Amino acid sequence: ASRILDIALTSRDPNREIPMAGVPWHSAESYIARLVQKGHKVAICEQVTEPDGRNLVDREVIRVITPGTFVPSDSPMEGRLAAFTVSGDDACIALLSSGTGRIEAGSMPREQAMAELAAFDPMELLIPRNMPSSEKSALRQAFRASLVEADPDAFEPTEASRRLCEAWKVATLEGFGIEKGSPVCGCAWVVFDYLSQTQFGAACHVRRIFPLRGGAYLYMDRATQVNLEIAESDSMSLAGVLDDCRTAMGRRLLRRWLLHPLVDPEEISSRHEAVEVLTERPEMLRALRGALSACGDAERAVARMGMRLAAPRDLGVIRDTLSALPLLRDVLSRLPLPEPWGFVADPGDLAQELAAALADELPRALREGNVIRKGYDAKLDELRGLKERAKQFLDEMLEGERRKTGIKNLKLGFNKVFGYYLEVSRSNLDQVPPEYVRKQTLVGAERFITGELKKFEEKMLSNDEDIRVREEELYAELCGKVLDKTALIQDIASSLASLDVLASYAAVALERGYKRPSVDRSYVLDFRDARHPVVEIMLDDAPYTPNDILLDSETRRMAVVTGPNMAGKSTYLRAAALLVVMAQAGSFVPASFARLGTVDRIFSRIGARDELARGKSTFMVEMVETASILHNVTPRSLVILDEIGRGTSTYDGVSIAWAVMEYLHSAADGMAKVLFATHYHELSALAEKMPGVFNLSFSVEETDRGVLFLYRLKESPADRSYGIEVARLAGVPDAVVRRSQELLRRFEAEGGIRGPSGQGEPAKSSSRDSGFGQLRLFRTGAEDILRELAAADPDGMTPLEALELLYVLKERAREVLEEK
Repeated sequence: ASRILDIALTSRDPNREIPMAGVPWHSAESYIARLVQKGHKVAICEQVTEPDGRNLVDREVIRVITPGTFVPSDSPMEGRLAAFTVSGDDACIALLSSGTGRIEAGSMPREQAMAELAAFDPMELLIPRNMPSSEKSALRQAFRASLVEADPDAFEPTEASRRLCEAWKVATLEGFGIEKGSPVCGCAWVVFDYLSQTQFGAACHVRRIFPLRGGAYLYMDRATQVNLEIAESDSMSLAGVLDDCRTAMGRRLLRRWLLHPLVDPEEISSRHEAVEVLTERPEMLRALRGALSACGDAERAVARMGMRLAAPRDLGVIRDTLSALPLLRDVLSRLPLPEPWGFVADPGDLAQELAAALADELPRALREGNVIRKGYDAKLDELRGLKERAKQFLDEMLEGERRKTGIKNLKLGFNKVFGYYLEVSRSNLDQVPPEYVRKQTLVGAERFITGELKKFEEKMLSNDEDIRVREEELYAELCGKVLDKTALIQDIASSLASLDVLASYAAVALERGYKRPSVDRSYVLDFRDARHPVVEIMLDDAPYTPNDILLDSETRRMAVVTGPNMAGKSTYLRAAALLVVMAQAGSFVPASFARLGTVDRIFSRIGARDELARGKSTFMVEMVETASILHNVTPRSLVILDEIGRGTSTYDGVSIAWAVMEYLHSAADGMAKVLFATHYHELSALAEKMPGVFNLSFSVEETDRGVLFLYRLKESPADRSYGIEVARLAGVPDAVVRRSQELLRRFEAEGGIRGPSGQGEPAKSSSRDSGFGQLRLFRTGAEDILRELAAADPDGMTPLEALELLYVLKERAREVLEEK
């Protein structure tokens, strides 16, 4: 700890090697946070008996803080635990947010389970101790989480189910949607038991399982989540753009919705209907958001209470949230929201109880006192009254001592060392009566006590202790009442979070002109005047050029998008995927018209995220992600591919890109929708060879001052790459630009690139590695001739047929050579 926290290492006894490192108690939490962020566990030891002046006080470890169980009091950071086990091609996972008490568990294909884990980003991952070492190694590479090995028997479903029922005092887990003996019970029990053991049984806020329904959500692997920047911490992610929530609960739920878009059109339309109701009533929307602003993070507060971490202000958060419900429920009564969005449970008399019991301004810690409101408890009021009357008593005592001694500047004070005292200046020491007992000598004065003052002090100390004990009793009673209604408060928090997200959707839609999408079970993707939601914000006042996105399962299944760098290809691809995510997560979309048949999976291969640290080259990562797409594509998938094959030689790259397009054209019953951006203009020819493939490109205007990017889409292939013009715009030195133009003219004239030999002059290289300024389908015509010749059967031909074939092949060979 000394080294990690950069604090001094000391020892109480220099003759014994018992090192110590201390921090101020009031700032301990920030130091604990730094330790757990480094992956360490911290044992919290507290005094459990009162000092009696004779014996050492007893101290015990009351909880162990781990990276996955840390729930700080004043930070949005929260511990996240997960459990993972594999059975054949499937995997079971359980995800536990320690700060909210929410367990989500499910069984699904291993790849989908890995994507769920990646989206959840656990701090600790619990696995069976007997898991194969190769699997453990793969998990260490895939996640930053610390691996915690657990007893394999703990994952046994039947026993785990029994233990959960016993802990939660329920007869069956089927009420949570978990079948008896389901393998997910094992993972759910393991995360719950780990939290309970590290917190020494303080996990009463965890009382249910939410099923992870793999088929109910749009699937995105981790690469797609990162490539599309769905819920990254940056404010310029999709979550950052859509987050206008008024509560922390809403912000957490928004992230969850965006990472788990729905696939059922009815469920999606229910969210859209709620957003539309709010956008059509701006005044009511403002009233709803105003009521939500008065709500605190009740979900997290009740979780801290369940973990015995609650401070008075956590109770205050619950009080303020419940007190805001009458106004919020009144607003909801005037909004025709579809079920279940318009319902918030009634907390009963708990709100009034907390409002009557708690002071308006609450301290950070119970020991600071003044937590309970005056008038709530007669006994506490009486004790406080004695303390208040004590000041009057002290004032009267001081005045009496001044009259008795004749010392006009006699002072009365208090400190924690000597208690109450009377202070006499040196010039008046000769007037001190004999019953005064000297306690302390100062430079210009001396301090004394009297028998009367000592009796008063003892009475006051006893009174302070009585006040502390009574206030702690009342506080514990209030906490007990709140914990009895943990499930109710969690339900209320869930409703408030959903309303907050829907209201945020509506506010953003009104501000930015988003439109409601129509969602059905077709295979159509039709966005008119579509805009990238994040890029649009980044442009500030600069105009954004919208474009249409139209794909279907027949004539427009696969688009080959060509054009120069900076023209807008990648933005267009990302926009298509992000609009699908937004629509299926329940948001309106940045388009003038939107209709989509639900997408069940989005795959993306965008950018070149190098993973050299993990032993993977950029091209290897590209191929791994491409392979995953090809193996898992479905008829309802949306696939966006940006520059497949660019990480290798030109011939290899074009060959791979071409083959990938052919595979996707035939895979998944030929129904998957594909947007394929490329600099290989040769791929444009696929539109003539494959039904459903069509070309798109971005318009570029050549002016006297250079290239002007119009960002406007047209339905035709690009004729040039404008790479050198882009280099000039990027600030590449003029000498490099001029040399590039010179080499380009030479390569175009010679029909190919020659490697350098000597002083920058062209030299011949192998045809295998040579490239071209604009390849012409790498001699596709010549290959066709060779294939046709190889397929010919001379023994089955007449001499005339053979001669006719020879003339045909000769003519086609001449045409190919002329093209060169």
